[in-house]
Amino acid sequence: MEEKKITQVTAAILRQDEKILICQRDNSGSCPLLWEFPGGKLEEGETLAECLVRECQEELGVTIQVGEVFAESRHTYGDKEMCFTFFEGRIVEGELERTVHQDIRWVRAEDLGRYTFCPADVEVAERLGKASKMVRIVLK
Repeated sequence: MEEKKITQVTAAILRQDEKILICQRDNSGSCPLLWEFPGGKLEEGETLAECLVRECQEELGVTIQVGEVFAESRHTYGDKEMCFTFFEGRIVEGELERTVHQDIRWVRAEDLGRYTFCPADVEVAERLGKASKMVRIVLK
């Protein structure tokens, strides 16, 4: 039996002014018009961090600083097994450009639940939303 090839994917939790960047996929390909955290597939010879920097430059026109790993998950899309690594990050250079996405938005963590995310991103969006609610409760 042939072993499935696992595709490595990186994604960024980019924060600015207490908001998180989310991107809406276009209406073609997998997960049409669903929301995701920016990122993409690992290319041969690059590290996960290098992949994330490249993807943000290509798709958003910005240079990011990659921080700590926020979460990891595995998902299967059709016959493709994918391993996702979500990193904390921040934009250090450039202005956001919408080149491959239908829409891009900065949203408050507690508002992430209002958006329909790709399956691989749902758990991370929920975790970010819950963390913001916990912070509000502690601060009250």
